[in-house]
Amino acid sequence: MIHAITIDFWNTIVDSNNGAARRRVRNAAVAAVYRQAGRPLNEEEATEAFRISYETFEKHWRGEQRTLGASECLHVMWEHLGMKVDERLHRQTVHAFEESILDGLPGLLPGARDALERLAARVPLGLISDTAFSPGRVLRRVLAAHGIDQLFTAMLFSDEIGVSKPHPRIFEAALRALGTDASRAVHIGDIERTDIAGANDKGMRAILFRGDSSGRYHHENGAENTNADAVAHSWREVIEILEGWGMKNHERRTKIEE
Repeated sequence: MIHAITIDFWNTIVDSNNGAARRRVRNAAVAAVYRQAGRPLNEEEATEAFRISYETFEKHWRGEQRTLGASECLHVMWEHLGMKVDERLHRQTVHAFEESILDGLPGLLPGARDALERLAARVPLGLISDTAFSPGRVLRRVLAAHGIDQLFTAMLFSDEIGVSKPHPRIFEAALRALGTDASRAVHIGDIERTDIAGANDKGMRAILFRGDSSGRYHHENGAENTNADAVAHSWREVIEILEGWGMKNHERRTKIEE
C-alpha cells in the first residue's frame, strides 16, 4: 500500500514556459551592473558569462549533488567579466535573479492540478525540488500563485537542505516529514539521474514522468532505458499507475486533462 508520494517540481508539475520573460529580467539586471561599472553593455561577453555560470552550475549539480544559488552563479559571472561589484549592487542583482520567475511564471502541466488534488485527498504529498536561480522561498510563491501549495504536507528544496537529488539526505528528509518509510513511498520525476536514481537508492518506487517534452533534460531520459518502476506520459497515466499499486480511488472521479 502506498502511504506517501513525493514529486519533482520542474517539468513534472510545472512547465518551462515564459523563460523569455525571466531572461529579460535577468538581462536587465546585468545591464544595470554594466552601467554602474561605467562599461558599455557587451551582449556577446555577457552571454558568454551566462554560459560559463550555467556550466559551473551543472558541474556542481552533477558532480557534487548540490545546487548553486543566484549569488554563487553571479560571482562566477563577475569573475569572468573582470568586474568588481559592490555588495549592495550584488544583493540587488541576486534579488532580481531570484524573483525573475515571478515575472515569467511557469504554467502547470495539463492534468497536474486535478491529479494533485485527488492524490492529496488520499495520502500526504511531498515536493522534492532542486533549485537554481530561484530558491525554495520563491518557488513556494510559484506554487501559491497556482493555488496548489496547500496540497503539500512537506516541501524540500536543495538550497535549504544543502544537497540535491539524487543525494539520499533530501529523500530521507522528505520521508521523515511525511511520516513514512521508503518501502511505502513513491517518487515521481522527470530526470533519470536525479529523480529515479535517488528514489531507487532509497528503496522507493519511482515513476519517470515523460509528460513535458519541452524540458531541458527530456532527451536524456529515454523511457526505454529507465530504471523506474513505471513510465507515465501524462498525469492521467500517473493516476492509473498509482491505482494499480494500491491507490484504488473510491471517491467520485474527476476529469483529468490529457
